Amino acid sequence: TWDIPPQNWGFEDWRRDLDAMQRIGIDTLVIIRGGLRDRCTFPSCVVGWNRDYDLAGFFFEEADRRGMRLFFGTYDSARAFDGHEVNWREEFALNKPFIEEVIERYGHHISFHGWYICQEFGRLHSGARDLFLAIGSLCRARTPEKKILISPFYPSRLLYPEDPVPPERFAEQWLEMLENIKVIDYCAFQDGTAPLDQLESYVRAARTVCDHAGIGLWNNVETFSREYPIKFPPQEFAIIREKLRQTDPYVEKHITFEFSHFMSPNSVNLAARNLYARYVEHYCPILSEA
Repeated sequence: TWDIPPQNWGFEDWRRDLDAMQRIGIDTLVIIRGGLRDRCTFPSCVVGWNRDYDLAGFFFEEADRRGMRLFFGTYDSARAFDGHEVNWREEFALNKPFIEEVIERYGHHISFHGWYICQEFGRLHSGARDLFLAIGSLCRARTPEKKILISPFYPSRLLYPEDPVPPERFAEQWLEMLENIKVIDYCAFQDGTAPLDQLESYVRAARTVCDHAGIGLWNNVETFSREYPIKFPPQEFAIIREKLRQTDPYVEKHITFEFSHFMSPNSVNLAARNLYARYVEHYCPILSEA
């Protein structure tokens, strides 16, 4: 729905992919955006998406059956952030009925483990903290038993070549962002947004921030490459392995963006299938031998 093309899968294709996820130990699903602009993962009165293709319901049912945990992504208008300031009040107003609709449709599912606040930031922007606090507080009030996840990025020279934020300053900004914000449980920074020679410094800083804020630190392993002119090929396995080596001592869990396109044995991209094979050989040798 944003920057990667569809594979045009049906439900049986998705079941096959969930099998592949479970085979290598994936126990958590994250729907990155429940709705985006005028599109939605389910027939939504709030968004105005009238298709009868309930992909969200399918994922909940499969997660229930498989004993997997699911984090449901909030709504993204794609116009909340103008590059400088976050219009959090408008975005919250749009999310409020959307979240109520999701609870009404899917709140009974045992796999519904938490919410993913889908707006992503790397710097301390005006209104960003207010957005996290407003949406997080609503989710916490309506579903107090559910966890809340965010996935920001590192403001390194990869994304801001003219004005990068070094790890020390990054820590200061995110301490301010997350200070006394009691409605976020997990923070999974996107590891591909830091260059390899600085990744450990950034994740070490992130560990300090999350410890101070009382938030669990996860790692979002980007299984795609930003280094090529096309958007986006699967990442080289040697780089995946190095990112895991650097981040693993500091984090409690690894998630990935994004398995089905960039790492799945079922992907339409053959390099993704090869990445899955290399991952199994290295990290799941018993499966490889079988």
